Amino acid sequence: MQSLRKFIVVGSSFVLLMGLADAPQSPHPLSFLPQAVAGLVVAPVRRTAVVTSAASSSANAQAAAQNNAAAQANAQTAQANAAAANANAAAAAAKSPPPGTMTTTLPPGCTPTNLNGVDYERCGSTYYRAQMQGSNLVFVVVQP
Repeated sequence: MQSLRKFIVVGSSFVLLMGLADAPQSPHPLSFLPQAVAGLVVAPVRRTAVVTSAASSSANAQAAAQNNAAAQANAQTAQANAAAANANAAAAAAKSPPPGTMTTTLPPGCTPTNLNGVDYERCGSTYYRAQMQGSNLVFVVVQP
């Protein structure tokens, strides 16, 4: 007898709770499952996460494409700089005076250099050694 009462109480409680879940005007609506569409549970948060993930993937793809374009531009700039440096070195080599040439002034940008105990003035790839010619100071192009 007691188990029949339990069954009736549990069954009627279930029916009562189901009725409250379907009453939207109830001050305390109860819900066992989120919205159901065609037997599937719809999870709005998950949908949002998927949309965000798709948008994030798209943004990441665009950022990667921009980074690749920037890397290519940097590589082209580096190649252009290397070509310009080679051209400048070739021009400097072509303008270097032959060894034994004397001058009274040095080109701009020369730095003092000591090689094997001998003082030189290095101007690019050209080395000058200071010498006295009479009472005048001259610089002679040498190959150390």
